[in-house]
Amino acid sequence: MYSVGISISPFIKHYEVLSYDKGDLHKKHIRARRASQPQAYTLDLDFTAFNRTFRLLLKQDSAGFSEEFTLVDEKGPTSVDLSHLYSGTVEGEDGSSCHGSVMLGQFEGTIHTQSGTYHIEPLHRYDSLTDHHSIIYHEEDLGKADFIQGEIVYRCFRFQMALQRLSLNPNKWLWFFMFFFFSPHEAPVSRSRRKVDNLKTSCLLHLHADHFYYKKFKSVEAVVAQLLVVLVLPCTINLLPLFLQVMMTANKTDPLHPLFIGPEKLLSLFSEKNWGNFCLAYMLTNRDYSGVLGLAWEGKTGNWGGICSKYTALRNGGKATLNTGLITIQNYGQFLPPRQVQLTFAHELGHSLGSPHDEGSNCGNLGSSGGKGRYLMFPHATDEVRENNDKFSTCSVKHISKILNLKKDDCFVVSDEPICGNLIVEKEEECDVGHNDTDLCCYSAKEAAGVQCRLKPGKLCSPSQGLCCGQNCEFKPLGQMCDEETDCVKESVCSGLSPLCPKPDPKENLTVCSQGTRVCLNGVRLSHTSNCDSTHYFHYSTNQAAFGSVQQSCKTGLQRQMLNLWSCNMGEKAPPLS
Repeated sequence: MYSVGISISPFIKHYEVLSYDKGDLHKKHIRARRASQPQAYTLDLDFTAFNRTFRLLLKQDSAGFSEEFTLVDEKGPTSVDLSHLYSGTVEGEDGSSCHGSVMLGQFEGTIHTQSGTYHIEPLHRYDSLTDHHSIIYHEEDLGKADFIQGEIVYRCFRFQMALQRLSLNPNKWLWFFMFFFFSPHEAPVSRSRRKVDNLKTSCLLHLHADHFYYKKFKSVEAVVAQLLVVLVLPCTINLLPLFLQVMMTANKTDPLHPLFIGPEKLLSLFSEKNWGNFCLAYMLTNRDYSGVLGLAWEGKTGNWGGICSKYTALRNGGKATLNTGLITIQNYGQFLPPRQVQLTFAHELGHSLGSPHDEGSNCGNLGSSGGKGRYLMFPHATDEVRENNDKFSTCSVKHISKILNLKKDDCFVVSDEPICGNLIVEKEEECDVGHNDTDLCCYSAKEAAGVQCRLKPGKLCSPSQGLCCGQNCEFKPLGQMCDEETDCVKESVCSGLSPLCPKPDPKENLTVCSQGTRVCLNGVRLSHTSNCDSTHYFHYSTNQAAFGSVQQSCKTGLQRQMLNLWSCNMGEKAPPLS
């Protein structure tokens, strides 16, 4: 550990470097991944910085993501590994917490302690030439980075009004003129009370990381790890990432591709897509907008901005969804620390939820006294990070509460409700192909509510239902393999009558597997890790002479060990050894 005087970023006033053993941490992470119960395995990391010793006790934790979280790249849905995400505590420090990721032997994340909050990042993000791999800095050592310029807000507000005038619904013309008659900030709303569903607390989020964002972090895992940092929000709304679309390569046919697109234009192009099945959709990019770090449509009633806005037809023939926003991680040519990006996203989320800036005689001075700093929706950042910087003011809470009461039940969900468009066939759905509106078998989530996630006329099945449905929307023939043989189960074959791949038959109990280190019971590998007394292993490993050949004694001894372990764990008599 060293204290370094060399400036690596105008946004970090002081930092120290870390040089703990990356190879050792990587080995611990691999052991955690391979553990029979990874969430129960504790990974420890020790290092010294800021005149103290940190000992982090970490466990795998992906609770910040929806259970149906889906990763999509240029080729379509792909598997996503969240095992590199961790949370935990600092040993010996009450009330401490930490969260982050471990990739290639490096921890990146945030540590909350009694002496304040610390952030750890890879040093290479800042193009440093030192030999050390990581930096740590205290949150109080972060400099300012303005959220968004007032002129941009005004221009975006005018464009939002222009879109409103283009609506195909003639009633919206009246709505537009009434807008300015009643208030310069909000439209009139019905005075009739609406019962709010208190079970609907989850706002499902679509995130679109463009190729400039991916190029900065160089891997999908690193992009996912950034989300863990950015999405720690200063409110009780359960914002769950449902879809992450990562553009790993440049696509010149994509309207969002060119580097030199202004922030308003980029947000407008992004809003032309149909994001109506999501509570919010945000674009993540790495473009320099000279002081503009984020942009979002302010939450309004109806479909005219913020949460729950639907795909709306415009008089000019176009369509737009205004539940959108964008965030960039670059400012005046410099990479922004994740904490600054987190505050930017939280600020733009405030707009999406219906809060304007804290301005005017009633709201503009909130937080100016008392030493705790300005609140989150103050239009300009201050010189230092203070306690109030990630909190909503009473003015913001008032605006947000109003929009939530009016709109949240239109798109917020109960966490375990089925969601059309998540590529998982759930109750009340016949199929689910996400937003692929060219699928031959199934209506996508882009279709009308009564049609989406239903089979198309004349189609027997959809490959989204199971491995025994072909691309021609028909059942695969009887006997065609749908799942390969493994150590403990036989191969599965289609029945010819269903899209589902039948559950495979188990191999004979006590079949030796895992290169001779485990055995199978009821189609499952029996783990040799246990809290039970290890004398079972000692007894059978020292009595191999009682069996015939050395090879057979090893096999039979292993089987007996596993039977004793099975009996110990299950609390009942094990099946007989044949």
